[in-house]
Amino acid sequence: MRVPSVEDVFALGDCAGFLEQTGRPVLPALAQVVERQGKFLVELFNKIGKQDRGKALSATGIPFGDSFVYKHLGSMASVGAYKALVDLRQSKDAKGLSLAGFVSWLIWRSAYLTRVLSWRNKFYVAVNWGPTFVFGRDNSRIG
Repeated sequence: MRVPSVEDVFALGDCAGFLEQTGRPVLPALAQVVERQGKFLVELFNKIGKQDRGKALSATGIPFGDSFVYKHLGSMASVGAYKALVDLRQSKDAKGLSLAGFVSWLIWRSAYLTRVLSWRNKFYVAVNWGPTFVFGRDNSRIG
């Protein structure tokens, strides 16, 4: 994730595609990639910041340790009408859970709730889903 031509510049997400000469594929444009890259960079920046009693202004000469390794946790997508796709395999050829339909939708909703940060918001989201499930989405607009 270090920009090779510029010192002390790092990239993540779509901007951090691997160089072709490394032989590695470009990582998928997914939120889980960026989230893990961000955590990796936070640890790296903390390591840089601890150098010279917290006065490090450059990463020059600081050992970075292991490079970033991405492990795919799977993909989920809501496709409407209380249906979703869940694929928790490491790759297309690997064994693992791959579902479609209402059960997948419940799994997708549960996974979504785990990503909501505060208990207050988790409760709000779950309570809001109840009327939506019973009455459907409100598509009306005023104005």
